[in-house]
Amino acid sequence: MRRLLFLAPSTLSKGDASLAADMARALPRKQFQVGFVAAADSVAQLHDLGMPTLALTAGSPAQNLAMLDRVVAGFAPDLLIAADAFAVHQSRGWTGLGLDVLRERYGRPVGSLDRLGWPETGYAVDVYGGPRTQFPPLLDDCDVLIRTGPPHRPEPGPPGVVVAPLHLGGLQYGGLRPVSDEDAPRADRPVVFLVNSRWEYTGTTPAAQQLVDALPRLLHSLLAAVGRPLRIIHVGPRSWRFPTADHLDYQHFSRLPYPMFHARLTSADVFLTANALSSTLARAVLAGVPSLLLHNDRTLTELPEWTAACAPQLTAAYPFRVAPLGWHELLAPLVSGNPYFGCFAQAPLFDRAAVGQALTGLLDGRPDLLERQQDYRDRLAALPSATDAFAETLAAAVAR
Repeated sequence: MRRLLFLAPSTLSKGDASLAADMARALPRKQFQVGFVAAADSVAQLHDLGMPTLALTAGSPAQNLAMLDRVVAGFAPDLLIAADAFAVHQSRGWTGLGLDVLRERYGRPVGSLDRLGWPETGYAVDVYGGPRTQFPPLLDDCDVLIRTGPPHRPEPGPPGVVVAPLHLGGLQYGGLRPVSDEDAPRADRPVVFLVNSRWEYTGTTPAAQQLVDALPRLLHSLLAAVGRPLRIIHVGPRSWRFPTADHLDYQHFSRLPYPMFHARLTSADVFLTANALSSTLARAVLAGVPSLLLHNDRTLTELPEWTAACAPQLTAAYPFRVAPLGWHELLAPLVSGNPYFGCFAQAPLFDRAAVGQALTGLLDGRPDLLERQQDYRDRLAALPSATDAFAETLAAAVAR
């Protein structure tokens, strides 16, 4: 029996914690025992996914480290895994955690989920509307890297890297209760599903903050321009704070229990996002939900007239694949030749005609995208057992 302890201290996003849980749920319980230590905001969702979880406190780093000391002593994990190495690093001020601290304090192998293939990027980050920034090479010293599919290519990883397919079947086991039809909305009109995390509301540059403030109105304008009655299901910390078009039925939820969230997503006609690394986009592809990724590949100092009408505060736009962070060039190695990025439609955010055409195509049916999604899922299923790859990589890490 191998024991894995996941650390998910992010207070801004639950996506990394839920992806780690999806991956953990696919491991056979006769061979792996899993536990989580997470930010308080993520505990309910991890419990929904059937993950035993203890909450980090809002107290001092010393208190959190003392709690983790007790967990490590009692649970005796073979591997400590960061759901996001950078979130662990950024939490150091209140948790006391860091990959170096974990390794030195506990003398055990340390791993991390690697959502985008950080070592291949050189850690050079293009920031939306700001200068290129060099991130610390945190993952280079990890004993094990775990790359989930999606978004990674459905192929085995190099030594020390486990490619782990996300759980393909929703809540078939391990959760508190199964998904029921009652969780899904009535389908009297097409449903567009939107989701936001808390981190998406804080721009790291003045230009990014402009984009944050403008995005709700831009999305509303684009959806209204489709000209069809639509129901918009929006899950996120802030509702749209303006009147919506008469033919749009806007429904906001600050949070949904994971089984209900999953049911709402999988019953949607379209999932819409401006984040290429969205964990919900990954789940949509695995569930066969038609999806559209909005992006921008160029600097725009003159914006289309329609944007001035709905979002006059937006004075310029910059490249992004992950709004509002930017990361257009950062994701280039992950996107290149990766069949996952052919599993959903893509359109430039500021090209109203292209977005309208993409949305209309998805609402009317895109069998080619559904075929690509199925092919991607089949290739994930054909990978060598993630359990065997994980056990082999872990054994090599423990032996070092």
